[in-house]
Amino acid sequence: MGFNFKRVVDFIAPSADKEDDGRDKWPSRAAFVLAAMGGAVGLGNLLRYPSVVFANNGLQWFIPYLIALFFLGIPVLCLEICIGQAYRGSVVVAFNGINKHTKGVGLAVIMNGFIVATYYVPILAWIMHYFRCSFESPLPWTGRGQEFYMQDAIANDDPIVPEGSGYVEYPGTGFVGETVGWAAFMWVLVWLCMFKGVGTTGRVVYFTMGLPVIMIIIILGRSVSLPDASTGIKYYFGEWNGEKLGSGGIWQAACGQIFFSIGVGFGYFTSYASYNSKHANAVQETLIIAICNSLYEVVGGFAVFGVIGFLGYSPDDSSISLSTFTVGFLTYPLALAEMPGANVWAVLFFLTLAVLGLSSAFALSESLVTLICDCGLGRKFSRVLITTVIILLSFLLSLI
Repeated sequence: MGFNFKRVVDFIAPSADKEDDGRDKWPSRAAFVLAAMGGAVGLGNLLRYPSVVFANNGLQWFIPYLIALFFLGIPVLCLEICIGQAYRGSVVVAFNGINKHTKGVGLAVIMNGFIVATYYVPILAWIMHYFRCSFESPLPWTGRGQEFYMQDAIANDDPIVPEGSGYVEYPGTGFVGETVGWAAFMWVLVWLCMFKGVGTTGRVVYFTMGLPVIMIIIILGRSVSLPDASTGIKYYFGEWNGEKLGSGGIWQAACGQIFFSIGVGFGYFTSYASYNSKHANAVQETLIIAICNSLYEVVGGFAVFGVIGFLGYSPDDSSISLSTFTVGFLTYPLALAEMPGANVWAVLFFLTLAVLGLSSAFALSESLVTLICDCGLGRKFSRVLITTVIILLSFLLSLI
């Protein structure tokens, strides 16, 4: 008997089962919850969240954070999941079902997610560059963290001339070979995770969510055992700066973090929920997704603040300012270079970031794929072809 390639592909990436109405369905309820968590839990949880907390350090941070979670994040997330289940389609189909005059809102939401995906994956390409360099000894960013990031990773031409033309003219443009290669690699992984629909995605998410949970526990254990880690954790969880609650900045930061962290407004929760049973418990699933998402970033905060204490950073030092990119590409790599067994911890850290980002990337792409599959083109062309065209277009746009 000859080799049957199709049978092998179907075994590795099975097609989705069907609901009574003919729509694809998730292999299990856990698969939907993990996929939705994968869309929510991403780079913002491990990189953006600590930088926001660093600027608003102290236990008082959790008051606006929890208020924003329960009064903004959870209700909006529940709405997105409910309309997906009720209208059995993409976010455009759902908004059109609510009122035909609002389907443009759904289209804007999908375009939002599509655009974000095209700049999200290049960030993953930089992470993969660091991952590859993590196997070199000593770590190549040792003693030159800023230079490695600006010159080696993103190939930024410095300095930019401080003139008006600097806003419209850049001193150097072109492709960075390794970045393009890693971007192509990550887009291929995105395609592999979703080309057969929720049948494939529903199995991949056990890895893309399971591995980061295990990794963050390991990284947390190492971070809190570093010298002076307790000082950083005190900034995070051991101080009370109640006067900050009187400032609008901390409330704005908390609301922004909740919306950014959960990932509402990109359409993938509605798309994912459309493959649920119409009678699934949307409220219960919303609570699981939102609370697990927040738990992940709160636990990850301990890992990063342990490193902050190890490096001797202080929120009271005006010369130190953390951002998403600073935490991921400068602060943590600097600490990794000073740890015993630096290569092992660097590999684990950047692998965790890459897997977290991958699950968010294919969630962002799913919204547009589901929309096209739900319209007339979905009856003319296969899901595989539609996914291939979208991913190829996304890759080309991500090169800009």
